[in-house]
Amino acid sequence: TLVRILEGHEDAIGGVAWSPDGKTLASAGFDGDIRLWDPASGKTTRVLKGHANWVFCVAWSPDGGMIASGGYDRTVRLWDAKSGKE
Repeated sequence: TLVRILEGHEDAIGGVAWSPDGKTLASAGFDGDIRLWDPASGKTTRVLKGHANWVFCVAWSPDGGMIASGGYDRTVRLWDAKSGKE
């Protein structure tokens, strides 16, 4: 089993979710960012910014086209997974 440490958030992690195809990992950070990761390389591929503070959870749509995130700012945000736009 390969163990890889993914580093990039500046605070605790609220949640993680695999994309439906298993090729991308999304993480919700208390730094207010959502990071998309290439688990094979361990590199961040995109950072989604929009929450005012802690992001607690993240989830992918069944087709992998959208990402939903929920934060302490009492918002749920929807993101286009390809463009990263809210």
